[in-house]
Amino acid sequence: MGIDMQGFSRPEGSDDLPPGVAPGTAPKPTSPPPRQTPAPQAPPPKPTPPEPAKVEEDVEMEEDEEDVEVKAKKEAEAEKKLGSEAYKKRDFEAATTHFSKAWDVWPKDLTFLTNLGGG
Repeated sequence: MGIDMQGFSRPEGSDDLPPGVAPGTAPKPTSPPPRQTPAPQAPPPKPTPPEPAKVEEDVEMEEDEEDVEVKAKKEAEAEKKLGSEAYKKRDFEAATTHFSKAWDVWPKDLTFLTNLGGG
């Protein structure tokens, strides 16, 4: 096929030519051309966020929402307690009613739902 298999066995960096190759006819190794990297560009300026208007109203609304959540959770806990007491007395119908109301008031706590399933 015309491939010099002996050329593959030379140690790296060796200047020895394989037999049958005349000096000066072998291609000289060339170093790869230097890579051209693009010049770093300055990042675009970041836009400044607008100042929030009426911060006090936002804080008041968040506090009101938190108050509503706290009240709802307390009410649900009270219903759960009533349901647990009714369950201990084997009044399953009342327990189911209380656990169901607790789940309706605060559906974020799965214990209300699992208690409802046990009643």
